[in-house]
Amino acid sequence: MIAGNELLQKSTFDIAELERYLGSIQYTIPTKSILDLQTKVEEWISMNDCGAIVYGEARVGKTRAIRYISTHLKEKYSLQLPIYTFTATDHVPTQKTFYASLLAAIGHEDPHRGTAVQMRQRLVNRIIADALDTKYRRAILFIDEAYLLSDKEYVWLIDIYNELNLQDILFTVFLFGTDELKQQKSGYIIAGKKQIVLRFMVNEFEFWGITNQRDAAICMASIDKPIRIDGFDNEIILSKLFFPLAYQDGMRLSAYATDLWKAFECVKSENKIHSDHILMKYFMDTVLYCLKRYGVFGNEMYHPTIEEWKQSIIDSGFVISQM
Repeated sequence: MIAGNELLQKSTFDIAELERYLGSIQYTIPTKSILDLQTKVEEWISMNDCGAIVYGEARVGKTRAIRYISTHLKEKYSLQLPIYTFTATDHVPTQKTFYASLLAAIGHEDPHRGTAVQMRQRLVNRIIADALDTKYRRAILFIDEAYLLSDKEYVWLIDIYNELNLQDILFTVFLFGTDELKQQKSGYIIAGKKQIVLRFMVNEFEFWGITNQRDAAICMASIDKPIRIDGFDNEIILSKLFFPLAYQDGMRLSAYATDLWKAFECVKSENKIHSDHILMKYFMDTVLYCLKRYGVFGNEMYHPTIEEWKQSIIDSGFVISQM
């Protein structure tokens, strides 16, 4: 293990690398919403469902949920379940652009070569090759920012689903996006576009941020777990690294969950903020700001109090984001 005073002797570059890692998508902790969604995804897969929508506010943690859950599924099913991740973009929908993006998402070495028909066939052939020899004979596709998909792209996705189905391969598509994705589903129902809804949108899950002290405690307990980072020889425990004396006395970050939640409630009350949940971005930014500002590399406090948590919340941008 690396104690705080030991890491102080490491170079500034190493500290910067640690901070970069903590702020990157590589460092994803499981929130209650992520864990609940993971359970639902596994249930949908076990029931052979072909799709679902997952929607919620921007910056609530949906992209990190995709990473966390897809990693978990890969570990659980190993090579027996091909899993792909695709991020939709705002663009003029053409077949070549759509198929090239999906080919890149599944790891094809030359996604832009050929006509649209050839690209589509290479895409289907690659998924078939990946799934055919597995015992589950299925493939999973996570689509982030799915509300950006056009009607045409959904139809092309249905074509892929149908062709795979003819080969006895089940293609399950999980669509992630903001509340616009839920509105998109409602619009398709009103317009009678059941071919899209029944394929990919029957199931749904509303994704939330941190809604109560218990949610905060789950996150803080996850942050307490040892992490391993390239460039560092040993596992790092953040509470031990940033508040080593409090750690020696038995304190862990999970012990601050009550103070942190009270601090959020105070800041919300003082600034007349009525949000019923905390977006994951501002929760994590608050924790990381507190570690860096008040730990051994900053003000060298024994441990943070409610006042330090309140200041960290403000400095995270939470208040400004609610204006």
